[in-house]
Amino acid sequence: MSPWIENYMANHTISKAFNFIFTYPIWRIEIDAENKLIAIETRNPDDTFPYFNVITFEGTYVLQDFKAIAKEWVLAGIQCKKLILKKIANNSPIDAGIQVIDCYNPQLQETWFNYIFIGMVDQGVLIRPKVIAEGFQLFLNLQSMSIESKNEIFFKPYASELVYPIIYNGEIPLFLKDFPIDGEIWINTVNDYFIWAFYEKDRNNCYQIRLVQSTRETLTESIIAVSKLELKLFNIYFLIHEQIFLLTDNKREFVSYLV
Repeated sequence: MSPWIENYMANHTISKAFNFIFTYPIWRIEIDAENKLIAIETRNPDDTFPYFNVITFEGTYVLQDFKAIAKEWVLAGIQCKKLILKKIANNSPIDAGIQVIDCYNPQLQETWFNYIFIGMVDQGVLIRPKVIAEGFQLFLNLQSMSIESKNEIFFKPYASELVYPIIYNGEIPLFLKDFPIDGEIWINTVNDYFIWAFYEKDRNNCYQIRLVQSTRETLTESIIAVSKLELKLFNIYFLIHEQIFLLTDNKREFVSYLV
């Protein structure tokens, strides 16, 4: 191995990108990887009213506690630097109502009450008039904010670039055997490194998430990413490019690391 590569590997460590604590518990998260924006729906537990936040991958607010027009509006996506909300009914996950909000200038927004949200596609949203039961779809262009009739063969799928780690089922490497691993081990690759993640228990019998960076044979970095968890999380983390994102069990805290 050349001295340059050794020096690069010695200095390429895991570092914290941000640590946010939101006003209310987190309900949904959506990602605009192209513009490095994260949309977070939070809800006030007292009245279940939704508030929307947008932050950058670097950890700065773009939009903070933006209040929805009614409780029935939920986060559907974020793309083209625009927040996309959809309306749901009390007894159904589908209702007519789509709202698009400019993340950097929320006064610039459009609301359509006669269309139903179908799904996200590249540069737009698939919608359907509420008077039509199924089959017919229109394209809401997020750049022009216009509704277009467009052949479905020209729709490109929306790529979130979000990656989850996979469970590691191989032989545990020697450099991991001294850690008090509790349960499964997750693994991802980032550039020339492996990123390992697993739970441990602390002295108070609470869980903590450890991230380990390694080459094929050598541990290069180890940190406690999240601590004092009463329960294990449904997803241990998700990854976009070279950045890991984690929630905590208080449901208000959102943490990120560069790897």
